[in-house]
Amino acid sequence: FTTRAKNVITAAHNAAHEAGHDHVQPEHLVLGLLTEPDAIAAKAMAQQTALDGVREAMIAALPPRGDVGDGLVPYDDDAKKVLELTFREALRLGHNYIGTEHILLALLDDQPDGHLASVGLNKATIEASITEQLQKPT
Repeated sequence: FTTRAKNVITAAHNAAHEAGHDHVQPEHLVLGLLTEPDAIAAKAMAQQTALDGVREAMIAALPPRGDVGDGLVPYDDDAKKVLELTFREALRLGHNYIGTEHILLALLDDQPDGHLASVGLNKATIEASITEQLQKPT
């Protein structure tokens, strides 16, 4: 995992904990992606839609606030699946790391008609944007 990808995972856990949720859900992972605005995933999303709209849609999709104690919040089955798919996305693209872009592609692959689609994001367009960003000289 890249440093930014690790930050996304930490931010997803923090978002779930702060909201009093007993599991990290895919929506928390998206909220985590939004904490890294200079990362490839956020830039790809921003090319397609307003990031504030993405944030609002993810928050609206979450369950009501709960009261969870201190400690690590586990992943729900959907979030576990997304994280497993990140490895497949990285391998498919020939990368030897997991970056924010792989998390985003895994989210879109796992839930092609989910909350990200409702804000205008789809895997083909996002992947094209990611490919373009990765080909730019740094």
